Amino acid sequence: MSRISLEDFGEVIRLAEPVRTVKEAARAVGVEEGKIVKTLVVKCGGEFKAYIIRGTKKLDLKKLGCSMATPQEVLNMTGYPVGGVPPVLNIPVYIDIDLLKDEYVYGGGGDDYSLLKFQPRVLVERGVAKPVEL
Repeated sequence: MSRISLEDFGEVIRLAEPVRTVKEAARAVGVEEGKIVKTLVVKCGGEFKAYIIRGTKKLDLKKLGCSMATPQEVLNMTGYPVGGVPPVLNIPVYIDIDLLKDEYVYGGGGDDYSLLKFQPRVLVERGVAKPVEL
């Protein structure tokens, strides 16, 4: 699976310590937890999709008619481990419209030691993510 260059979409921040939770990520870069986003990979029927939501929010899987992808499915479909999945992928990506009001946020940077600081609206402007109300 070919990867998209994350540097084309924001600043990759390398960390000395691993971050595995929203709280750890917020502490690592000195921002409130609401500035951290998570990219969740789900399976809807036979199709995989990713949803970018604020780290403090829960994704309503029942409303979407989807289930969470397993860690192995996430790795197979994206090339990234759960927890490090960036917002720029080779599968359909949807972004919570609420995030478009933020100048920038921090999301997965590819692994537990990286975060990507990016502008949500840029993902939409460049056709990488489709805005949806979640």
